[in-house]
Amino acid sequence: MYKNPNGVEELPLWKKIMWAVGQFGWSLTTFAVFNLLTYFYMPPETGGSSEIPSLIFQGAIIGVVTIIGLASFGGRIFDIITDPLIAGISDRSLSRWGRRRFFMIISAFPFALFSVLVFFPPMGEPGTLNTVWVVVNIILFYLFNTMYTIPFTALVPELGHSSKDRLFLSTIGSVAWALGFFVGQATWAIKGVLQSGGFSAMSAMQVTIVMFAVIGFIAMLAPILFIDEKRYCRHHVSKEGTFEGLVKAFQNRDFRMFTFSDLCYYISNTFLEIGVVYYVTVLMGLEESLTFTLMATMFILSFLFYPAIVRIANRVGKKRILMWAFGIQILLFIAISLSGLVPGIKPAIWGWGIILVEAIPVAIFGIIPTAIVSDIARADGIRTGNFKEGIFMGARMVMMKFGVSFTNLIFPSFLILGRSIENPIGVRLTAVVAIGFTALGAFLLAAYSERNVNSFLAKEEQEIVGEMEVVVG
Repeated sequence: MYKNPNGVEELPLWKKIMWAVGQFGWSLTTFAVFNLLTYFYMPPETGGSSEIPSLIFQGAIIGVVTIIGLASFGGRIFDIITDPLIAGISDRSLSRWGRRRFFMIISAFPFALFSVLVFFPPMGEPGTLNTVWVVVNIILFYLFNTMYTIPFTALVPELGHSSKDRLFLSTIGSVAWALGFFVGQATWAIKGVLQSGGFSAMSAMQVTIVMFAVIGFIAMLAPILFIDEKRYCRHHVSKEGTFEGLVKAFQNRDFRMFTFSDLCYYISNTFLEIGVVYYVTVLMGLEESLTFTLMATMFILSFLFYPAIVRIANRVGKKRILMWAFGIQILLFIAISLSGLVPGIKPAIWGWGIILVEAIPVAIFGIIPTAIVSDIARADGIRTGNFKEGIFMGARMVMMKFGVSFTNLIFPSFLILGRSIENPIGVRLTAVVAIGFTALGAFLLAAYSERNVNSFLAKEEQEIVGEMEVVVG
């Protein structure tokens, strides 16, 4: 097998798939905490009441901030602190298991465990003990989430030895993540089946979440077992400290502009992920179980767009196709904000129309951003001679998680304004706010110079070609 100038082997296709299986695992493991937490502790009110009993105080405690919003935000802020720390330690690691795999080994099981415990408060009614339980378990969940996902994503620029290879890894990783999210959306269908079998709504949710954690844990073991970093990754160890590396990463203008754009996307996307069940039940007046059908259809359809997106991105550039996705997303949030207000269109038709179009930006955002960050990280290493892929991925995750935490903080506050069919103003406002953040993301992305990044990548690829010619000769 040919080894590139760095002396590493090309990763076989089946091992690339094993890497992607790991992404499926952590996508499914994070689904409950990322997407069901607000629903579980502040469920929508339909028919004058909610299915799940109150387990924590439902009102505002600081201005308009709720307990569950503050707990989610606090966990994310803790996560933001640990992201660069884990990334920096991983970049400097000399473990015989590899810079990345060591952290993945020790974190996979507790990551899955705490994704479950968050949803098993010790008391059946609101109380201080439940609040403390939720906060502590959220923090521990985010700690082990970081220890697995930061080293895992840092493998993309290390295993991908060309821009096209990194795009391919990003693509199959996106497919795997979407499959995890797709399985997670089955919550609503599984919950309905379990309830029809005699489970309470709360017990049905808890059983489903345990199932997800077990499957996710098994899947997260795949890249640990099958990918040997010493054979397939470039052998670089960063010489920079965590803080120094983080500062220098954000001194890279292209990375800075892209990550701020990415931040805005994740804020608006989290509004969609948390809000979808509210949009379906409150704004459109449809059955809760339809949420799974809509989201499942969207993700299945998005997969069909993947090959075309990869071809178009290779032809017109990653930045341009991402700009298109921002534009489509703005139009879709406008449509969501108008749900139930347009006469003559049945809510189901309105919802299906939104979902079918949403499949396009879902596919684009699923593939392109990780590939862009991988390119930026690689280009920065070529330019400076100091390769710190973990720091770049960690810094991006900081921005992503800040966006998600910010949304988790403020989303429940909107629900206080109205989350019923009779008074949907709070739910409708979440879509309006998402429009603004999506537009800001597109504006910031325009300042990212893809040409500058590609110039450094082209230089490295020319050197590899030259090395191959020497070997052949």
